[in-house]
Amino acid sequence: MAHHHKSNREVGSDPLRGGEGRGLPRRPDEAELERRTLRDRREAGLPARAPEESDTVYREARAEVERQVGTGEMTTAATRGERDPFPPTRYRR
Repeated sequence: MAHHHKSNREVGSDPLRGGEGRGLPRRPDEAELERRTLRDRREAGLPARAPEESDTVYREARAEVERQVGTGEMTTAATRGERDPFPPTRYRR
């Protein structure tokens, strides 16, 4: 059996009662997640923090899509109520 790379505490097992944990802890350690995120961003060559203007960029992109849909440059997919409830098939009745 392969050696587990995490401690019992990290996988949610109680070392006093024995046995294996049932997977991930109920709540992830927020501080550890933040450290890992910063490390991953640094390794990927990204700035340590996500830029705050990302919300503005999203709004601008959304406005552009809405404009293109309004002028007919871009079409939208049919809504769930407008499309056939079953996928197309090659079988004939």
